Amino acid sequence: MGRLIGTEFASLVEAADAGDRCVSGSVLYDPNAQPPRFPGAVALGIGLSLSGKRFRQRLEDLKEAGYVALVYKANGASDERLREVARAAGIALFRAADSTPWNQLAEIIDAAIAPHRSSGRTLVDIRPGDLFDLANTVAALAGGAIAIADPEQTILAYSTLPDQPIDETRRNSILRLHVPQTEQNDLDYRRVHAAVDVVDVETEEPGLRRCAIAIRAGDSVLGSLWLLTAAASIGGDTARVMREAANVAALHLLHRRTAFVSNLTRQVDLVKPLLFEPARAELAALKLGISSTSVRIAALSSWPLQPGPGALQTLQSRLRLFDIVRTSCAVRLPTAVCGLADNIVYVVLPQADDSLHRFHQEAILRVVQNAARLLSIPVVAGIGAPAALSKLEQSRTGAEAVLGELIRDLDEGRISPQSGGVVADRELLGSRLHLRQIVMDLQKAGHLPGEYATKIAEYDAEHKTSFEETLRTHLDAGRNAIEAAKKLGLHVNTVRYRLSRIEPLFGIDLDDPETRLLVWLQLWARHN
Repeated sequence: MGRLIGTEFASLVEAADAGDRCVSGSVLYDPNAQPPRFPGAVALGIGLSLSGKRFRQRLEDLKEAGYVALVYKANGASDERLREVARAAGIALFRAADSTPWNQLAEIIDAAIAPHRSSGRTLVDIRPGDLFDLANTVAALAGGAIAIADPEQTILAYSTLPDQPIDETRRNSILRLHVPQTEQNDLDYRRVHAAVDVVDVETEEPGLRRCAIAIRAGDSVLGSLWLLTAAASIGGDTARVMREAANVAALHLLHRRTAFVSNLTRQVDLVKPLLFEPARAELAALKLGISSTSVRIAALSSWPLQPGPGALQTLQSRLRLFDIVRTSCAVRLPTAVCGLADNIVYVVLPQADDSLHRFHQEAILRVVQNAARLLSIPVVAGIGAPAALSKLEQSRTGAEAVLGELIRDLDEGRISPQSGGVVADRELLGSRLHLRQIVMDLQKAGHLPGEYATKIAEYDAEHKTSFEETLRTHLDAGRNAIEAAKKLGLHVNTVRYRLSRIEPLFGIDLDDPETRLLVWLQLWARHN
């Protein structure tokens, strides 16, 4: 199996001395739980700590449940102890590359378990929608390495047969699940999408040849099929295989798209009552398999919200954000469920007690960073407080309030889209979120904006003065005229003169603390 996976993704570091054993599949392994029985399975040790002291018991449990191998990531730590215990237990060990995502690794392993180079299978034998199986079968027929991409150059599947040719473009495309964004690659894809037959494409290495063909349904381009081969030339038989494969791939992509939308719609429909219908929340939780008494909601969205270059504007783009978040959560938060409404993706986090709060926050940050990287646009997330299922709406509205505040922070440049500040909760935002809620309530009641703020703004507009900015900066600086002058870029005497005119012009006694509080609140509300 090690040769099929490829050493750039995972390498065999301990081979179990137990003769030939059949590998039947991969299973996500929770080191803190008893592994389900699965003869011939490969365990994916997500979150396995190499500093643990229960390696022997864990590997014996895996062996007892029928597992033949364990895949883990070292992340720079020493794995000598794990290898020693695995050797004694008779479990094979594969060390995965730290940069390879777990969900991608699972796909690679599952695709590598049953290679088809000598199977004699044809294109019509493939299960509908199984693009990895299709890539392996076409690779066997064409005698090279196959990749299937969508129109946006995202890699949907690739062949995993042994001894396949590889160059830097294929290596980087597989690792990123996206073709490297270069002017030449964009040109090559446009040329392939415009052509009606197989197109030759230049490679970086003179000993390799690459060709591609568009995958179409009528006039619509669904994607493209790429072949990398060590052959001196790409002959007519190879072109025929590529044409036949493109026709079959169109059916698989249409089947996959239909199944994807159907599953997506079902998922969204199941989660909506949990989020928006308190009377049906408990029944919805039961259908979703959520038994926890305490649940927390995270609300995610792209930024900016207004349509513009690179913004998520279409339903397809929102579904892509949802799918990326859902896939990331399957790896980092396997008990979470995801929902979608308008421009917001919701993540429902069961077992939301205080001990898991930091873990949830860090996991959501990784999900947001992954989505931002794949979409090439900032993504932000607000996290609500824990709540019972019957009061889950409170956690959702709290998460939405935090999300809205983060989007304002990005709009006004208070936080960087690349910082960890794109994920927050009420506690991290501090008093600002509570103050905004108070201001909103006062605005709804007609108490804001108040008489003082309105009078100052009208005077400034009529006389071209800056009393509002000066007074607001002065109050924000704790009535320190020197500090206010620095922030305004003025001489301190200018600031003091303007402040001396506040009471004669507007009747505001700045020495009265209650008046100062009221004026500051009115001015804050005007600018926030």
